[in-house]
Parts: sequence; structure tokens; C-alpha cells
Amino acid sequence: MNIVYIYIYICIGIVALWAVFNFYRSRKNKNRVICVVESNCTGCGRCLKRCTRGVLEMQKTETGTFAIAKNPNKCNACGDCLNKCKFNALKLEERTIQMFPSLVFLNY
Repeated sequence: MNIVYIYIYICIGIVALWAVFNFYRSRKNKNRVICVVESNCTGCGRCLKRCTRGVLEMQKTETGTFAIAKNPNKCNACGDCLNKCKFNALKLEERTIQMFPSLVFLNY
């Protein structure tokens, strides 16, 4: 009987840690956005597959195919695409008014 209670407490602890980590990660990167370093991008598309918010998109040019941040307003700076890129073609930068002139930034 005691093993069942221990298992329940462990599960509750794991869920609580997961929730706290995700909350902290979203608050920490609130004012950051993903940017593509085109000179490093090979066009492999691994970042597109990992991004669940539809921020990145592939673009074909005369010089080749590379990713662009098509919808940066949707980016929550979770960093999942950063972890997938092997070529250091993505980086997180601070959001600025020049990037998004129609947005008003509020500090919470």
C-alpha cells in the first residue's frame, strides 16, 4: 500500500516540476524572438519540422534555399528549433520596436 502512495507522490512531483519549468521558460523569453543567420543556413528544414507555431518557412532564391522567420509575432522563444539546428543558423534576439512597429510591449 505504501508503494502506491510513493508512486502517486512521485508522479505529482514530476508534473509540478514540468509545469514550473514551462512557466519559467515562457516568462524568461517573453521579449525574445527567433532570427535566422542566412549565411549559416543550409536549408535542411529540421527547424521547420520542430517549430509547432509556424514561425519559420523555407524560401528559395538564386543562391539556394534557406529558412526565414515568416511569422515572428507567433514566436514564443521556446528554443526548440535552436536545439534542432546543427549549423547554428538560428539565434534568439531581443524584440525591438523596429522589428514589430505595430506591437506595443508591456512589462509585466
